[in-house]
Amino acid sequence: MRIAIPHTDGQIAAEFESAASFRLFNLENGQIVSDVTLPAFGAGSESMAEFLKIARADVLICGGITARSRQLVTAAGIAVYPGFGGAAEDAARAFALGGLKHDDGHDCAHCTQDCAHHSHDHAHTHG
Repeated sequence: MRIAIPHTDGQIAAEFESAASFRLFNLENGQIVSDVTLPAFGAGSESMAEFLKIARADVLICGGITARSRQLVTAAGIAVYPGFGGAAEDAARAFALGGLKHDDGHDCAHCTQDCAHHSHDHAHTHG
């Protein structure tokens, strides 16, 4: 399984559509076995969704994401976990341990970088 997390200086990017790079974590048996940071190509919903498809991501953990981006990403078969902030590696570890909640209804089309969802606590159960 591969987790993609848009980040800036190791922190989850506030907005998915404008992230300059992604950290990709490979999981096996609930453990992170490798990770790599790759620059995103382009910006915006279509470019970012295409990047995730090419990167073979299974899961996207992000801060804010527009409804359009979420639609494109989920249409590509990628599960979206929006509304998170903090260190990308911490979020990947929390996911690996089943500690992130999958929120089917949340998108941050209305959010700014100060959105309270972006500092969401990671101590939830994976659903």
